[in-house]
Amino acid sequence: MPGPKIYLTRTPYELVKIGQIGYGWPQVNFSEASTLDELVLMFRKQDIDVGRQLNQIKRFYSIKAGDIVVVPLPCVIAIGYATGIKTYKSGIEYGENRIGVNFLRHDDGSILRIPRDNLTGAFSSRLKIRMTVVSLSEFKDEVIAVIERIKSNGITVINSRVQELEEKAQQQLKYQLLQNICEGKTYLESGGYGLEKLVAELLMAEGYEANILDKAAFSGQADADILAVREDRFSSTTLLVQVKHHTGTTGFQAVRQLESIDEELKAQKWIVTSAKMNPAAKAAAEKQDINIIEGESLVDWIVEQSDKLSRQTLHKLGISSVPTLLTY
Repeated sequence: MPGPKIYLTRTPYELVKIGQIGYGWPQVNFSEASTLDELVLMFRKQDIDVGRQLNQIKRFYSIKAGDIVVVPLPCVIAIGYATGIKTYKSGIEYGENRIGVNFLRHDDGSILRIPRDNLTGAFSSRLKIRMTVVSLSEFKDEVIAVIERIKSNGITVINSRVQELEEKAQQQLKYQLLQNICEGKTYLESGGYGLEKLVAELLMAEGYEANILDKAAFSGQADADILAVREDRFSSTTLLVQVKHHTGTTGFQAVRQLESIDEELKAQKWIVTSAKMNPAAKAAAEKQDINIIEGESLVDWIVEQSDKLSRQTLHKLGISSVPTLLTY
């Protein structure tokens, strides 16, 4: 008899605390579908084009009782066993469709946080994937081993409390950093050039050779701000990135600029914006295989790579390298 399936799900922490994981798509109530085919039909009836997210929708819907769920949190992960109970509730963005999960907890009821540095490098790297719902089948043995190790040795409440405080401090930092970037309250160069330089530095931290393109690099409506290339013995990846330093929402212009670029370049196309994408523009981008990093994901990226960014860049962002005491 096959064992449980293992899933990574990115979900709002408010849901984790109450024993749930959530996914978006507020237009469709997943719990009303009795089968996967019926769920797909519900999307079609509302004329919703899910694009490349169909597989993620199927994975989320297919999580059943006994499956193991891994939720990435800042510097740690939470692990639990799905109950299989599906519900729908508005009020938490990207968490309308929900599935119950019995997360591992301490005796006092607090979520047990497992430090990422307790995981193998390959598993820890996998947690950085940008997708919302991912199969972790290749890490099944490690996940089960982590659970068994916790059952045998446990993780002290004090360590978990420190991790909780660090997580809270990091969330506050991310919120304020995004506000400062959007409102121009950093020392990044104005006119969007500063954000382009920051994104280029982030790409270099990821192993790419990144160059900011001249504004006359393309003709007509076509445009991209950064060309990034990463090559190794086995593969070569080219990215064309359009960077938008916006407040509020980013619209169709970024999509049109990238989709007008000659396909012969065979590059992945990305929009990186400090704002949120207009939903219709986001749907149009997905149809054109244009990837998107929005404001919250942008600051996640900055914080993830902060140890590789120059001190000058960190200071321009208002991020201090001085150790900070946590308030108990």
